[in-house]
Amino acid sequence: ILYEASIWRRLDHPNVIPFLGLPSIDGLPHLMSPLMQNGAADDFVRKNPNVNRVRLLVQITQGLEYMHTRDPPIIHGDLKANNILVSDKGSACLSDFGLSRVHVECTSTATLATSSLSAPAPAPAPITRTYDANFRWGAPEVLLGEMRRTPASDIFSLGRLKVELLTGQVPFPGLTDGTIIERIIASQYDRPTDSDTIACGLDDDMWALILECWARDYLKRPSASQVVERLRLLPDPPSVNPSWRPRAKADGGAGDSSLRTLIP
Repeated sequence: ILYEASIWRRLDHPNVIPFLGLPSIDGLPHLMSPLMQNGAADDFVRKNPNVNRVRLLVQITQGLEYMHTRDPPIIHGDLKANNILVSDKGSACLSDFGLSRVHVECTSTATLATSSLSAPAPAPAPITRTYDANFRWGAPEVLLGEMRRTPASDIFSLGRLKVELLTGQVPFPGLTDGTIIERIIASQYDRPTDSDTIACGLDDDMWALILECWARDYLKRPSASQVVERLRLLPDPPSVNPSWRPRAKADGGAGDSSLRTLIP
């Protein structure tokens, strides 16, 4: 928790949830941030189906771009809709920096990754190893132990997050863990084609961008800055209600009630 605080307190961006302190409660350190009345992004889009999800994705990627362009870059490491909080004004903010790391380039890393990409994927071994609970969003090179998390692995997870927000479902819904791992390793991804998802913004241009984020060769994935630029060129989705406004914050006192405490 102290390491997470050391990363988080360096960040200052409209699309990164602010760090308010590390108070000690009953002798234990607690991370503290503002209370986000609209909750996590996955619940937010379910409760507000007409919200502009592409705009949320732009905001999320802007926060990630900020982290990746620090010197040295900072990796989020756990991008998924449940780790994106939505402010009272409807803005998306990155949160949960427990897996965030400062990224330092190593000359041997690229060699390892490039050589492993050209080799055939082992058959049963990846299925039997232990995976992180959030493997549905994970980049294959991280899941296979070929590389540690990098800005490029964040971009892969960002692609998963895009589909999650546009469909309202976690990646690979209804599939067993073993089948999911097999598909990730084989780069097999089914495009959602239902009319509701398309209306929310998953058109041909968005899908093409998502596939670039999922490139098996991490060197071929776009940067966060490039993703922001591409997303800004996309039109508002057909499902967006121009008159929609985020729900107003409920009346209540200030002070502690406006703080969210993350217990380790």
